[in-house]
Amino acid sequence: MFRRDAFVLIAVALIGIVFTIYMVMSSTPFFPKSLQSERGECPANNLYYPAEPGAVMDQFRADWYSSELIPLGERPIFQDKNQDQLAVRFTLISSSRAGRMVRTVETGDGRTRLVGKWMSGGYGGCDTTKISCSVDRILTDSERARLAAAGAHLFRVPSYGCPTGVDGSMWLMEASGRGQYRFWADWSPVRGDLMGLALVMLALTGWPSELDTTLASPANHP
Repeated sequence: MFRRDAFVLIAVALIGIVFTIYMVMSSTPFFPKSLQSERGECPANNLYYPAEPGAVMDQFRADWYSSELIPLGERPIFQDKNQDQLAVRFTLISSSRAGRMVRTVETGDGRTRLVGKWMSGGYGGCDTTKISCSVDRILTDSERARLAAAGAHLFRVPSYGCPTGVDGSMWLMEASGRGQYRFWADWSPVRGDLMGLALVMLALTGWPSELDTTLASPANHP
């Protein structure tokens, strides 16, 4: 009886700890409030919306994006903008596929660490029986050069947030460090600097590349 009661108490305590951690993460802002008053130029990178200026983010999108990052075990990176090391995070949010996240972080000793997380289960989810759904490794020098080349132009572009659609995918890119934080978001892009960098980051995870051509829109662009 004592062992059973002790087990129940331990289980309840663990559930309480997990719930507390989740609530803390849920209440932590993932993006600076300033993005909601900042305006950016959405580029013509998709087939649905013309290039136009608009608010980088609103509260609805901030809550939506945060709700996708929490299950991936991520934390806000905009708070690291004054760090010497650059952190870059790509988040893929799809209307019909499991979410993915790829983050690169400079380690401070001339190397770059890559972390990738792909949600399992459901349509388009990671198949844990075939590949690793979690990647954590140090990039080679040639991979670091490839990554730097892919992000060179985007990192000079001011933050922007494009309108969202109904059936497709949201591509989020963040860069934090060296005194700056920038955020870019596009809906189902078919070209552009954000998409180019995102595809390189995805390729560096080693995940199946044949899926990359269908990520921009499940409906397949005509």
